[in-house]
Amino acid sequence: MDKYDKAYTPKEINSILEVSESTGRKLCLSLEKKGYMFIRNDRNQRLFTEHDLNALKKFQALLKETNMPLDNASDIIISMFGKGAFEERTVSVRKEIEEERRSLERSDETINALIKHIQKQEEYMQRQELFNQSLLQRLDQQENYIMSRLEERDQALTTSLREIHQTQKTIAAS
Repeated sequence: MDKYDKAYTPKEINSILEVSESTGRKLCLSLEKKGYMFIRNDRNQRLFTEHDLNALKKFQALLKETNMPLDNASDIIISMFGKGAFEERTVSVRKEIEEERRSLERSDETINALIKHIQKQEEYMQRQELFNQSLLQRLDQQENYIMSRLEERDQALTTSLREIHQTQKTIAAS
């Protein structure tokens, strides 16, 4: 079974095989009794692969054509198809699960490293913000100082010019 093969539900399988629910269950139980393994979902319901569908079709045809007992037909199907698609994938699924677990651990490590990096960046940004606020306060103080000094200078200059102008008037009058 490929990683992305369609999984059939019991209802779909019964419809494809054109059997009742009880007959479909009887076929599956007979195969499971002989060791065939169907994939099951989290609610323990059977899911069927293409491999299972082919085995069940052959099983059904064998029963119809030969009229042999269910147990004997089950043995023949097991010899032809093995113990199910699940058997073929058990080793590879375990490997996939292990690889996935390792990948998740690496992902967790990466996420933790990223979280630490983000926290450091946030701390740095907070310090930078405080520094910027401090600089802005200093700039405001400097601007106020410069403006007050310029105003004082302008007043002193205006006063000096008036005095010079007064002195020139006095000299011109005398």
